[in-house]
Amino acid sequence: MDKELLDSAAGRSLCDLKITGCRLVDVLGGRIIENASISIKNGFVVGLNDNHEAREYLDLNGKYLAPGLIDAHVHIESSLLTPPEYAKVVLPRGTTTVVADPHEIVNVLGYDGMRFMLSASEGLPLDIFFMVPSCVPATEFDTSGAALYASDMYPFLHDERVLGLGEVMNYPGVLAKDRSLMDKIAFFSSARRPVDGHAPGLSGADLSAYIMAGIGSDHECTSAEEAVEKLSKGLYIMLREGSTAKDLKNLLPAVTPQAVSRFMICSDDRHSNDLRDEGHMDHALRLLLEGGIDPVDAFRIASLNASQWFAMRGVGAVAPGRKADFVIFSSFEHFQAEKVFKAGRLVAENGRLLEDFIAKPMPIRDSVNLKLLSAEDFSIPDKACPIRVIDAKSGSIVTGSSLVYPKVENGLCVADTERDLIKIFVIERHSGSGRIGKGFIRGMGLQRGAIGGTISHDSHNMILAGVDDSSIFKAAKHLNKLKGGLVYAVGDEILLDLPLPVAGLMSDRDADFVIERMRSFEELFAKEGVTSTSPLMTLSFMALPVIPSLKITDAGLIDVNRFTPVSLYAEEQEENEL
Repeated sequence: MDKELLDSAAGRSLCDLKITGCRLVDVLGGRIIENASISIKNGFVVGLNDNHEAREYLDLNGKYLAPGLIDAHVHIESSLLTPPEYAKVVLPRGTTTVVADPHEIVNVLGYDGMRFMLSASEGLPLDIFFMVPSCVPATEFDTSGAALYASDMYPFLHDERVLGLGEVMNYPGVLAKDRSLMDKIAFFSSARRPVDGHAPGLSGADLSAYIMAGIGSDHECTSAEEAVEKLSKGLYIMLREGSTAKDLKNLLPAVTPQAVSRFMICSDDRHSNDLRDEGHMDHALRLLLEGGIDPVDAFRIASLNASQWFAMRGVGAVAPGRKADFVIFSSFEHFQAEKVFKAGRLVAENGRLLEDFIAKPMPIRDSVNLKLLSAEDFSIPDKACPIRVIDAKSGSIVTGSSLVYPKVENGLCVADTERDLIKIFVIERHSGSGRIGKGFIRGMGLQRGAIGGTISHDSHNMILAGVDDSSIFKAAKHLNKLKGGLVYAVGDEILLDLPLPVAGLMSDRDADFVIERMRSFEELFAKEGVTSTSPLMTLSFMALPVIPSLKITDAGLIDVNRFTPVSLYAEEQEENEL
């Protein structure tokens, strides 16, 4: 016990700051406390409506004060920013705590990737807690840059910023009692640490078995019915509002007053331009409020519930002994963070960061290693039969699957823009093995050239989609030259790129540079007539073999529903599917 804090709480010594005249959103008592006063010492709340004296006073004149917002599940790498730059974007939005799963960088760099994220986020005015990634590699159907076993996780268990085991994506592995995976779950369960889940569409006995393994949360619900079943079987539900997967509105009918304590909000994957232009957890909170959720309950979902699920002491509420992490605003109807306090310090006001912080340099090795390629590597021979096609869906990471006869030229399957049918490739980039998965995708809306990147969940091999082989080849060569990034190529010309040299996932530049470059991509796609929403982010999920139904990895096409590889070329008896 800190005696100085105890003396201040008892009124025996001066507090550092006393905030008066506020309307406190009391997430613990379930009410709004009018004309409340909050006393702060050494970054902690030491008094609530107590008769304390302080060195400094701040009268809010009737504005609301609520606990800082918490993102319950995020892959910081998906913002394309390093942790310090990420903090600069989300703090002014009212986010004071995030629970990060560094699944992306650990799949590329393994143990070193986890250490990089812990070191790069140390000492920031944003609390970044971590879950240890459970699926490195994510599945046996693609090639990751590393493997992380239960024995590798032991050192992280003793880091105070490591909370538990990250999303268990391989739910078929759980149901099959995969030994390596079960060892990881048992390791954290025995230490009484939370284990996050990832089980899209799982229901019935399979869901019960998945939960029995020790998993306690899920962020993959896409319907209220799915959420209700998972709630009733004991899971915490994270309401996801990302850049591609926007599920929160669909789940609102499940958010009843009786069940509100079991919900949290999360972003999962959100690009930096969306963070700045639309928002972070403040955007999710606005959707809750606009959806008719009681304001106090909305803030419980946005703060308290995550602190309880993850057993994060000292955050999630405004009460003695908790960190003085606050967001101050004028109205529930038009929520905007006007002032943001972190550990008792005013760190942002009216969307502007008040104090800059410099990221310490962190060495990291190159992670893009391709074998010598040629344009011929991207040819796909015709076999006079239907081919399986990935059907991308706008605003969703779930894909469809269909059989079509391809357009054929000179004995090769080629793109057909009239049917929105283009080529897609995944190239193994970690060891230079030369493995290439080949396929076709519909729904990208690309009319010419090729787009690509070294972001492809979850193993983050190089992924490319394009209309012609020369553009695809140029994009692949350019990404290798950049040591990772995003690119749009037409023929032998690079129209636009974004270098991402930090594990092929994150920029080494500031947030403004990344955001402006991503905005340039959006403008270019609009000019080129690309019809899909966020095509680069959509493309990055096409290699995710744990989300139904048809995906592609460096091993080829994967039928996620059956959890098995399938040929690009359909068998004769499958023609009745046409």
